[in-house]
Amino acid sequence: MKKACSLLLTVLLLFSVMLPAFGEEELPGATNESESQGIEMKSAGDVPVIVLSGDGNDIFDADGNKAYSFPYALAAMISGEEGVIPDDFDLKESFLTVLKAYIKGAITADEDKFYDALQAEVAKLTDRIQMDENGEPRYGTDIAASFYEINRRSTSVPNPDGPYETGDYHFWYDWRRSPLEIADQLDAYIEGVCAMTGKEQIGVVGRCLGSNFVLAYLTKYGYKNRICGLGLDCGMMHGQDAISESFSGKFASDGDAIQRYLTDMDVTLDGWIVDLINFMEASGMFDNMNASVKAPIYARVAKGVTSALSLSTLATIPGYWSCVSNRDYNNALLYVFGKPGSEKRQKYAGLIEKIEAYHNQVQLGMDDLIRRFAADGGKIAIVSKYGFQLMPMCVSRNAVADSYVSVGNSSMGATTSAIYNTLEDDYIRGRIASGLDKYISPDKQIDASTCIFPNCTWFFRGIEHNRWTPFEDRLFYTVLTADRQYTVDDFPYSQFIVRDEEGIYHPMSAENHHTEHWEATDPATLTFFDRVVRFFETLRKLIGDLFLWIGGKMKS
Repeated sequence: MKKACSLLLTVLLLFSVMLPAFGEEELPGATNESESQGIEMKSAGDVPVIVLSGDGNDIFDADGNKAYSFPYALAAMISGEEGVIPDDFDLKESFLTVLKAYIKGAITADEDKFYDALQAEVAKLTDRIQMDENGEPRYGTDIAASFYEINRRSTSVPNPDGPYETGDYHFWYDWRRSPLEIADQLDAYIEGVCAMTGKEQIGVVGRCLGSNFVLAYLTKYGYKNRICGLGLDCGMMHGQDAISESFSGKFASDGDAIQRYLTDMDVTLDGWIVDLINFMEASGMFDNMNASVKAPIYARVAKGVTSALSLSTLATIPGYWSCVSNRDYNNALLYVFGKPGSEKRQKYAGLIEKIEAYHNQVQLGMDDLIRRFAADGGKIAIVSKYGFQLMPMCVSRNAVADSYVSVGNSSMGATTSAIYNTLEDDYIRGRIASGLDKYISPDKQIDASTCIFPNCTWFFRGIEHNRWTPFEDRLFYTVLTADRQYTVDDFPYSQFIVRDEEGIYHPMSAENHHTEHWEATDPATLTFFDRVVRFFETLRKLIGDLFLWIGGKMKS
């Protein structure tokens, strides 16, 4: 049973859109900070800075039992950790149930029976993590009670003297809920922190999904003369590519991207599985899969399957809907819930109301909101990371990214190349002619001049999305609590920063920016001869390693 689940979930790892951990981790190592250009980077001071993380916290039921959690469960299942798969889940029985529904649907030309059965069976694995049809927790599930106790102590114990570091005040919340609902809790928390510290103003940093919740608070409550600085660290306010594109039915297949992603995630598969992926890529099978997206079989089968999987995994969670971009939003509603007036629209009316409230009230106006905040004297700092493969099933999989969010989204507007090339020479010459050459990264992959805040956005290469470093904390604290708006010109690291393997930070240069653990080749540069050679090389290796694997299994 466990081996079957491991194989199933290995495939899911390659072809699903479930999100890995957005956890908290501080990297060890020196920072190699040089003398600043008149600005000293501070790690603490007399202004509290509140941090909101993303979806890294486990969910527990009313009895204190850990529920299924997307950020960690997939890896735990593959490793065989006990207690992650529900005890009453029978893989064989679920498979037969879905198979019977598929056969019945094929005979009656009613695929909905198959989709409904598939959704119901997958939901048995994810039942406790999901929200109900109104976007509310089921079975009394929530984050651990200990986190709410931390919130309570932070807002009930006087602490007027400081000094305060970034994250000394860390607001914990149920990341599944609507950001507009959590805004009420955040407002009470901010008022409590101000009361306990005696400070009239504080800074706030939203990491990852937390950025969307921060902006929901600002939308609902305004600044209230409470927020002096806003930090967005690898934020998803403009969309999280995998969620946004999967919810709207945009899928792609790319063996090379899968390989790069597995390398970044440090996932080791059996050699023949790796060879099979390489062979499928070299033989053009992935290209054929992409072409089939437009075929009738997709409209009748694949679309219904992926829509059903959405509703049995991520799509009942309002927090994740805040990661659907403006570009994909209407298509996502149609793809997941069907046309207006459909049975699904009626069933999930309460959930859709929460989804639309965030989209209409927060997302559509967030750029103008942040501009107004800055114009009114609020300090802004935005950090975007890159150098890692985006989730391989994304249509945007070749975007410059931090493995979960593309730079274009997390930076709020940077123009980028694909991961395997640089910005066009003509484009760069045009930016130089316009006097904007300082915004071009030394690796020529990013143009920061198109960001909403080009002078207040920093780019870190070599730090993956889910690692939050002391260097970032110092940057945010220094900028958000200053008496004026600091820009990229005020610090020695410039706008583009590289973190090397020893944990040392350097201004990016043409010589030090190669931080990837893989080589990315532009498919357009491969000749016919290159493809033929690659095909036979991968076929030979696949056959050899497959026989070795079979031999090993027979001996064991």
